[in-house]
Amino acid sequence: MRSPGLLLGLSLGCILLAACTLTDEESVPTQDVVDSIPWTVGEETSYTIMDGGEVKGTGVLRIDQEEGQLRLSQRYENPDFDDCSSVLVAPQTLKAIEAERVITGEDGVLRIEVHYAGGVVEIERIATEEGKEEERRIDRLDVPEHAYDTAASLFLWRTVPMQVDYQAAYRSMATAVVGKSQENTVTLRVLRQESVEVPVGTFEAWRLEVRAPGGVRQTAWYSADSARQLLKYDDGQYTFLLESVEEG
Repeated sequence: MRSPGLLLGLSLGCILLAACTLTDEESVPTQDVVDSIPWTVGEETSYTIMDGGEVKGTGVLRIDQEEGQLRLSQRYENPDFDDCSSVLVAPQTLKAIEAERVITGEDGVLRIEVHYAGGVVEIERIATEEGKEEERRIDRLDVPEHAYDTAASLFLWRTVPMQVDYQAAYRSMATAVVGKSQENTVTLRVLRQESVEVPVGTFEAWRLEVRAPGGVRQTAWYSADSARQLLKYDDGQYTFLLESVEEG
């Protein structure tokens, strides 16, 4: 596979935060963070991914119903690779049941399959590269209380109470990542409302700060209306800007 660093950097579902180690971050007790579900099934939002003034790719987030559960999907494309992932979650709690991710590059394919059961998550990686034997690797992690799969992050953050100085922490299971799977504590804080301009228009938005071990700081802007659409996301390197919304 080509450019694993770029794969990680452009994949929203795996941005949080596979390579971090614990530090003396401010301690906030973990808890379940879902407050209300703002979306309709079938919703699809599209984004342009920017690095400064340069377009790096495109992204799509989609929400579907599947046998009474929710399938939260992401798709990212640039000239070098396609990266598609999804996580199946309980519709009200957003707790993960299973997930999958397929990264297709010029030289091969990486498939990651994730299954949650009995307080444990099992992750199998299957790498297929031209001219080489298929490689398989299995990881297992215990799933603590107040845990959500990292692939659900951008959907999960839409559901928290949007009020100034709201703060909460939860456990993020970085499962379908290119490197080693692990868990981290993620802390959310709602800073304020402000105006945000994106290609689809200018909106009032809630500014949400996302913190994780290792001094990681990211920012997401969600619309201040009842839909709580993700308008803009800054992961510290790339910026995602909303281009279009298709309602379910």
